[in-house]
Amino acid sequence: MDVDPGIDDSLAILLALKSPEIIVEGITVVSGNVELHQATKNAMKAVDMSGAWETKVYKGMALPLVKEYIDATDTHGTDGIGENYFPVPSRTHEEEHAVDFILNTVRNNPGEVTLLALGPLTNIAAAIEKDVETMRKVKKLVLMGGTARHQGNCSAVAEYNFWVDPHAAEILFSSGIEVTMVGLDVTHKIVLTPNLRELINQFNNELSRYIFNITQFYVDFHWQQERTLGCVINDPLAVAILVNPSLAQTRDAHVDIVTEGKAEGQSLVDFGGVWTDGKTNAKVCMDVDARKFFELFLGRLFPEHADDIELVLEKQCFK
Repeated sequence: MDVDPGIDDSLAILLALKSPEIIVEGITVVSGNVELHQATKNAMKAVDMSGAWETKVYKGMALPLVKEYIDATDTHGTDGIGENYFPVPSRTHEEEHAVDFILNTVRNNPGEVTLLALGPLTNIAAAIEKDVETMRKVKKLVLMGGTARHQGNCSAVAEYNFWVDPHAAEILFSSGIEVTMVGLDVTHKIVLTPNLRELINQFNNELSRYIFNITQFYVDFHWQQERTLGCVINDPLAVAILVNPSLAQTRDAHVDIVTEGKAEGQSLVDFGGVWTDGKTNAKVCMDVDARKFFELFLGRLFPEHADDIELVLEKQCFK
């Protein structure tokens, strides 16, 4: 997992580490929602909250490849997880650089490793630039980023992860690695509503209190920014689609990235490769079953409350 925690990245780490279908070989961290040092602490906190203490965390790239770094603390809080300022985790990150860890893991397991990229693609692009032949031995890459038809969240056309390092995204989509793009077209449907958030609160344990507390800042941001009640949790959807691909409907497309100008960070999605002689480089998610997502997400995090989860989901209205 390559992450930039971030509130929704933290939730995604929890889901991945509590999903038996996934063996998380390691978590690599990149600057994005918050700067690298804080994001690494947040990743270690999420690992601790999951109970998967053996999971190792690796620090990666601190700055985008070309563009000046711009964080998203207005969305996630100055500490990246809702301005809760948790104590420094007792664990420490590994000494090996994230890019080297990615390359060594792929090199030692050719054709077997799936990369799950939930932040800016700087670590992934740096690995491609360092050893593209090894990176072409990646089984596939599932990412949260971009948008095909939905409005952007950093400009009219750009999603944050691609916008903050468009050159890295361009390198990935030109690499030949098989990509599944989980973008705003589907993640905007994954709203942790006040009802679902209160359900989590009612579970009243350490994990539920952690989730309830870190999402409050996110809820306030969504209300102030767009008058949404609740908050969109983008990154856990990419984990869920990796666990259960049937959650989403995809279309084959050729994706290119705008790296400068007013449309910087835009993902140019050409369905079917109409303008590239039929050549495609990604499967782009265009629809999702939000109800089934929350069954998976809540069920994995709180399996002891399965009956309560089902009862509340029966009454929840999904788009």
